[in-house]
Parts: sequence; C-alpha cells; structure tokens
Amino acid sequence: MKVYNLLKINHLIKSHRIKFFGLWLLNVTNRRTLGVFLDPALACNFRCKMCNFSNDNYVKEKMKGVLKEEDLEQIAKVSFKNALKLQIGCAAEPTLFKHNQKLIAIAKRYKVPHISMVTNGNLLTEVDITNYVNAGLNEFIISVHGVTKETYESFMEKGSFDLFHQTLALISEQKKTNPQLLLRINYTFNEDNFYELTDLFTSYKQYAIDIVQLRPIDRVGEGTVYNNYSLKKIEIDYKTVSNQLKVEAQKRAITFIYPSSISRNEEQSSIVKTANNSNYLVPFVSCYISPRFYWKEGFDYKNETFFEWKKRIGWNKELFKYIFISKKIN
Repeated sequence: MKVYNLLKINHLIKSHRIKFFGLWLLNVTNRRTLGVFLDPALACNFRCKMCNFSNDNYVKEKMKGVLKEEDLEQIAKVSFKNALKLQIGCAAEPTLFKHNQKLIAIAKRYKVPHISMVTNGNLLTEVDITNYVNAGLNEFIISVHGVTKETYESFMEKGSFDLFHQTLALISEQKKTNPQLLLRINYTFNEDNFYELTDLFTSYKQYAIDIVQLRPIDRVGEGTVYNNYSLKKIEIDYKTVSNQLKVEAQKRAITFIYPSSISRNEEQSSIVKTANNSNYLVPFVSCYISPRFYWKEGFDYKNETFFEWKKRIGWNKELFKYIFISKKIN
C-alpha cells in the first residue's frame, strides 16, 4: 500500500515549505510526482443525484467523448513515466470504455507504481475483474451512496444494489488468488444518508474490504438533482459516529480515511476545513486527462512530454519560488 503510506507521510508533514522543497527536488531529478486521473470515456450508466450526470444540460454540453485506442500509447509516453499513480475513472464511469485492459497493461509497462479504477461496479463482470487484475490493476475503488438498498438505489439512480453486492463478492473472491489486490469503498455522505454508516461494517462484513473512505458532499459542476450541501444537522454527531467506525475498522484491519471534522463556513464554501490541507499542491501533482482536456492549457501532449513541457515553461523555477512564499491555510 505504498501510495497510502505516502499519503500518511504527507499528512504528517505540516510545513508547506518542506512539501514544496520535496516536490521541487523530485521534479529536478525527473522522478515520479504525478497523480494521473484519467476519464477514458465521458459517460455513465448511472444518474447519481449528487453527481453532474444528474444534470441533463451539463451532460449534453460537456460529458461527451471517448479516447481513441491509438491515443493510449501517446498519453502513456507523455505522462506515465512521471506518474506515481494512475486512477482510471474520476468524473465518469470507466467500465464503459472498451480498452481498459490495454490501458492497464500499458501503465504496467511504464512501471506506474499504483493503478486503480474508480467505478460504481455495476458493469464489472468476473471476466473483467480477472483480466484487469492480470493486466496489472492494483485496486478497485467502488463508489457508494447508501448502505441500504432503498438509499443506494435512490441516490444512485439507475443502479442496482444487487449488482453492487455481486461486484463486491467477485472482487473478494479474486483477492483469494491475488491477495495484493485492494478493495476500497468510497462513501459520499450527506444529511440524508449519514446515519446508515453505523451499519456499514456489519452490512458488508462478508467482503474483503481493505480501505473505506468517507467523503462529505461537495458542490460539483453546474448543479445536481440533490442540492442539500449543508452538514449542520449531523455536525454534532459526526465525531461520535466516525470514531465508532474507526474502532470497527481497526478491529477488521481496514484502513479508514475520513475528515476529522466536517465544520465549514457554508455561506462561503462547501469544502471541509482541515488542519493540514494540501490542496495548494494539487495544481502541481494532479494531472487530469479526458477526451476533451489534457491537464494544462498550452500543454500539447501529442508533440511534447511532461519533462519537455516543464523545461519550456520553467516549471521547476516556479516550484522553487513557492518554497519561500508564506502560505496561510484558510
């Protein structure tokens, strides 16, 4: 779980100066620093109420396009050499893409240390799971918005709770022959599905889950069907419930990732404040790729590599400058 160990180290380091110095040093020596987040197909089989895909106008205008199979090698050549991890699936459903096995195999050839797939899981078959793992996939991250069938199928519109459980069972079975494979659950919570979390570990105890992450609802895109972004009603109980879940996770040797607080100024932002917020690093380490977008304006991935682009724009000098700039966490 090397990527998760790095996240722990990042959390322990409080100084932004040290973080930028380390990032600068790694870039100067052309080491792996990027988290590559790749949406190979801008489409989804669900219409989750907390997601952009519940907004028909947004989908019609912006969620279109599929990467060509022949583009995969070029994308890999440009960025995979510097990728610390590749996450297939970010703002869309990756299992609608026909060439995932090839994409994973290419990333493995470029020795990307950690390859994960974020999916709702409803389209995954036993053959898919086996093929992806054999190609080099390290982790399945399954998105879920409800512990019970009623809540799951209400928030994850067009989704099947039974297929969701079937996928968890298939991945758990796969882990028996591939114990290094990770199974992670991402639970996005709001005021209406929060208290179901108390039953999470008992309801899913039969599955070989390695990691659970709690994610508070956030404003995304241009509006979603579910629009209650307030967490005020559950703020008092959050610490008690999250501590209970932490204890249960420890009993089961499950890594539990969660915000220590869900306090935020809801008139200004829907982003939860933390004592060690590293969002200022995102523009330098998080590379998003889709059929419509390639990370940075002016980065021509078909004609230059990440290393060549950095040299052209003075990327390392910019990083070095940030070591000496005062940074106040708001």
